[in-house]
Amino acid sequence: MRQQPLAARACGFGERDRRVIDPPPIVQLEMLNAATGQPDLGEAGHSMNVVHASLWNARGTCDVTNLVMPGQKSTRRLMGTLVASATVAVDEHNEQGAFFAFPDLSCRSQGDYRLRFTFMRVSDGSSSAAAPVIAHVMSDVFTVYSAKDFPGMRPSTALTLALKRQGVAIQAKKGRYGVSSPSCSSSGSSAKRSRESSDNEDDGDSTTQGSEKRRRRSSDEEEDE
Repeated sequence: MRQQPLAARACGFGERDRRVIDPPPIVQLEMLNAATGQPDLGEAGHSMNVVHASLWNARGTCDVTNLVMPGQKSTRRLMGTLVASATVAVDEHNEQGAFFAFPDLSCRSQGDYRLRFTFMRVSDGSSSAAAPVIAHVMSDVFTVYSAKDFPGMRPSTALTLALKRQGVAIQAKKGRYGVSSPSCSSSGSSAKRSRESSDNEDDGDSTTQGSEKRRRRSSDEEEDE
C-alpha cells in the first residue's frame, strides 16, 4: 500500500451525496525480472494488469462489500469504481512506478473496516478461463463516520498531487481547515492601517483648518473694536 485510507463519511443510500474515502487508496505494484532480479516496470505496467477492491471487516476475516438486509435484496456497501488498471507515473520523489488509484470509493454504513486489493492479469480475449488471483494486500483499519462525527477531509497528499499532475483522475482537496495566506493577511492589515492613518491625517487637517478660521474671526473682531 502506497497510500492508506484513513476516514470516510457514510454516504447512506442516496447517490447525490456520496463522500469518498480519504485519502484515496493507492496501491503500487512491483514485479521483478526472473532473470535479473531487478524491478520490471514493463511487466508491472502491463495493460492487462488490474486490481480489484473489496471491503472487509476490521479484523480482515470477512468480506462485507455487499450489504444484506432482511426482506430486501442485497446492495453494495462499498460504492464507486472497484477495479483500477495500472498507471505508470513518477511519485512525489520523482521515482517511477506502476500505480493503481481508487479515488471514488465510498461506504454506505458507519464502522471500522479494511480494504482488500486483489491483483490479477485479465485475459486478452483469447481464452475464456477466469483470471487467477496473483497477489493481494490488505489496508490498515479506517473509520467510516456519521455526518455529525466526520472530522472533515484532509488536504491532498504529495503523492495524490503528483499523480494528478500526470493525468490520473484524482480530485485535489485543500482540506476542511484552510489557513489564510500570510501575504494576504498582511496586505489586508497594511491596507487597513493605511486607511486608518489616512483618516487620522484627514481629521488632523480638518482640525487645523478649523483653528485657523477661528483665529481669523477673532482678529477681525479686534480690529472692528
